[in-house]
Amino acid sequence: MKKIIFVLILLISTLSFSEIVVDFFGVDTCLNCAEVKTLLEMVQFEVDDEVVMNYYDLDKQENQELKYKYMDAYEVPQEYEGQTPLVFIGDEYLIHETASYDSLLEALQNFTPEKHKTMLKKIENSEVNAQNEIEENFKNFGFWVVLGAGLIDGINPCAFVVLLFLISYLYFVGRESKDILISGLFFALGIFIAYLVLGMGLLQAVDFLESISSLFQKIFYPIMAGVTFFLMLFSLVDFFRMNYGNKQPILGLSKGLKQKTHSIIRKSARSSAILFASLVAGLLISFVEFMCTGQIYLPTIVYLVQGTEQSFQAFLYLMLYNLGFIIPIIGITLVTYFGISAKKIQELMMKQKVAAKVKLVMAALFGVFFVIMLNISLNVF
Repeated sequence: MKKIIFVLILLISTLSFSEIVVDFFGVDTCLNCAEVKTLLEMVQFEVDDEVVMNYYDLDKQENQELKYKYMDAYEVPQEYEGQTPLVFIGDEYLIHETASYDSLLEALQNFTPEKHKTMLKKIENSEVNAQNEIEENFKNFGFWVVLGAGLIDGINPCAFVVLLFLISYLYFVGRESKDILISGLFFALGIFIAYLVLGMGLLQAVDFLESISSLFQKIFYPIMAGVTFFLMLFSLVDFFRMNYGNKQPILGLSKGLKQKTHSIIRKSARSSAILFASLVAGLLISFVEFMCTGQIYLPTIVYLVQGTEQSFQAFLYLMLYNLGFIIPIIGITLVTYFGISAKKIQELMMKQKVAAKVKLVMAALFGVFFVIMLNISLNVF
């Protein structure tokens, strides 16, 4: 009996229990990631060995750094660095477009522990500076698009007219230059905070809806393509109306919104707590003006949802956009502080037809967003 038990133990000890390791880089809210995960769960029943999946959430900085090491070891082309998911099995990698049922099954069947160990050594010995790659990606990807959009939105006639009215009214009620300077800066801070809050809410909403429904993507992105196209057309029409016909723009503040913003400014300008009042005025006016200035903001946010892998990176881009948005406001405030009146600035803008030229630049920006949204729309079908 003892001999039989010994033989059984010997046989069991000589059996090879191997497992297939899958390294999966994705994002929790990514629809494509969920699809590939489901395929992996289905296909693992076709192989004899146990499938173990190591999931790396790309919302975490350390996993972003690890991803670049994997990409270097597996020689993944740079054009795929923004893809989710990235799946590594043995010495093969797959992206969403290539991760079909058959290709995943083939990769699992081709897996060997030796191949996996070899790739792990390559990853360990990779000399790629992942942090530099991430920083470079942040600097290059959309930096100028986002900053440019913020600057163009900041010189939007809607925002400029309100700022000039604020400065003029502060002079009218007898405020000193120092008060006007600080008021203008606090007004800009209020706008920055309000727009950042609005942007974060919109970013989360679009990101969430995109992640839970492929139908939403197929409806939303074509609509956004249509919206940006018509905004481009209306901006061009406004350019010709303002530049050659001296007419009011179609895309502008309504009479009721103008009256509302002027009312807020009058109350804040007469307040004894001028700094706090200017901050509150910036906050309130931002929400009132959003129907006009938000024309650029929303397409930018949709662009961020598609273009960034990390929520923190998207937040930094929002900060960048809003910094660009308030730079013209701060600039006008400084110019008036150093001696040029708001009236002269307004006269110069009218003489040079600055508002009309801004409309032409906005048309070009909407044209860029239209191409981006159209490309996204084609990809979701």
